[in-house]
Amino acid sequence: AEVCHVDASQGMVAWARENAALNGLDQHPIRWIVDDVRKFLQREANRGRRYDIILLDPPSFGRGKKGEIFKIERDLPELLELCEAVLEPRAHGIFLSCHTPGYTPVVLENLLRQVLKGRKGRTDSGEMLLSPRDNGFSIPCGAFARWQYA
Repeated sequence: AEVCHVDASQGMVAWARENAALNGLDQHPIRWIVDDVRKFLQREANRGRRYDIILLDPPSFGRGKKGEIFKIERDLPELLELCEAVLEPRAHGIFLSCHTPGYTPVVLENLLRQVLKGRKGRTDSGEMLLSPRDNGFSIPCGAFARWQYA
C-alpha cells in the first residue's frame, strides 16, 4: 500500500512524519506533501490519479502556504466533490472526521450521501468520544461519517 499525506501546514506534516516513524512506518512508501488540498486534488484529477481510500479531517478554518483560505462552512462541499473525482470506481471508502460545532454526524453523513449519490455503497456516522476516565463519562470531541463501497 502507498499513502499520500497532504496538509497546508509544514508543522502538521512534520508532526505526522514523526508519528509515522514512532509507529515503525517510516520505511513504508508515504508521500509527504505541503500544499492546499484543493489544489492538490485538482492536479491529481487532471493527472488521472485515483485513490482507494480517502481519510479527511478538515479544519474549521485554515490558511494555505500561499494565503489560500479554507472555511469549512463554505468549502467542505467542494472539497468532498474533489475527493469524489479522484476516487477509484471501486474505491473502498471515504472517512470524514470533523471537530467543528454544528457539524453533527447526520450533517456529515448527508454531505457524503449528496456527493457520492452516484456510487454504490453505504454510509454511516457517529460521534467521536474520548473514553471515560474515573467519573465514567465520555467526552464528545467531534463527529465522523464514512462511505464504504458496497
